[in-house]
Amino acid sequence: MNDTDLGVYKAWDSLLIGVHEFTDLLQGAWNMFDSTSTAAQPIGGAVIPDVCYTELFQRRYLFYGQCLLTFIVKIYGYVFIASMILGQLPQIFKVLKRRNGSGINVMSTLLMLEASSSTVAYSVWRQFPINTWGENLVFMLENVILVCLLLQYNRRPLSALMFMLLYVVVMLMLLLPLLPTTFLVSLHILSMPIFSISRVVQIYTNYRNQGTGQLSAASAFLSIFHSFGRFTSSLLLTMDKVLILTFVQAGVLNLVLTAQIVYYRRKEKKAKRLS
Repeated sequence: MNDTDLGVYKAWDSLLIGVHEFTDLLQGAWNMFDSTSTAAQPIGGAVIPDVCYTELFQRRYLFYGQCLLTFIVKIYGYVFIASMILGQLPQIFKVLKRRNGSGINVMSTLLMLEASSSTVAYSVWRQFPINTWGENLVFMLENVILVCLLLQYNRRPLSALMFMLLYVVVMLMLLLPLLPTTFLVSLHILSMPIFSISRVVQIYTNYRNQGTGQLSAASAFLSIFHSFGRFTSSLLLTMDKVLILTFVQAGVLNLVLTAQIVYYRRKEKKAKRLS
């Protein structure tokens, strides 16, 4: 098996492990509340420690050490993956409905795409549990769609096609990986300032336009929810300083952006009432 085959296996294996962990958690929770269950197979150390399985699901003792907290955080991570399916959908639907991407900075969206893409590639390489980064996979795909829509509605369909092809090639190179792992780590470390720059660019665009255009308030609010949740789950599950700092600065900037949307929307409504 060559390096490319190993890279493909590693990427898919990480996703399959995450799905397996989630089904094991559901089975364990079912066993806990099903008094007729005779299942005795532990969920194992990959999901929660064996001793926690014994205390929570067999003896039904909820306050053994930090076992309940560990279990809740695991479930918490999968809830965030599910919630982020809705993350950029309000923004995508708003652009589709209005057939207009005014107010949304394309460069800001591209930078956010780089940040989420490098997080996915880095987490797959490090083989982190999927519930600590899986929503970035959803966010990455949604940003790809959003970039294509923005280019399309800016009357640049050829640019949208070229972007899609180039992006697929780059992601394959990161996931396999065909690039040195030092480059992958550096790219992910850079995702922190890159994400910050993306938000600052959008915040500046809003300030310059004195409005937020087609920016979705729902997507901005969900971004705050996501950042806070990801900070807590990464703190408890991975203790990876790069991931933790990423979500801290993301939360602060998302809060500023959301406040900006609320302020300019109220200002616009007030101006309409006075006119």
